[in-house]
Amino acid sequence: MKRVSLVILITLIAAGSSCVNAWAQATAQISGTVRDQSGAVLPGVGVTATQTDTGISRNTVTNETGTYVLPNLPLGPYRLEAALPGFRTFVQTNIVLQVNSNPAINITLEVGQVTESVEALFCR
Repeated sequence: MKRVSLVILITLIAAGSSCVNAWAQATAQISGTVRDQSGAVLPGVGVTATQTDTGISRNTVTNETGTYVLPNLPLGPYRLEAALPGFRTFVQTNIVLQVNSNPAINITLEVGQVTESVEALFCR
């Protein structure tokens, strides 16, 4: 009886870990650093990744070194925006996340009015 229970337990653990691996493989992440035109890092920048097929967005804020990470994003096409008062809004489109992709998208914000934006195309 103990042997049967042990075999069932090992089978359940193996099945559970394969499901976790399958889930982990179906995501990607976007990361990078945000700087101003002089090259200084910018903490506190709001960064938003929007999946263009679904309209679902994920937000983060750059840390004290100007770095941001948006992990565990569903696969598909994205639009990336970065905004900080006193700077033009940065927009990059045509970012396509594939299984386990991890594009590093470094952003340079230009000084300007909050209503101004700069749009860049991401081409692979």
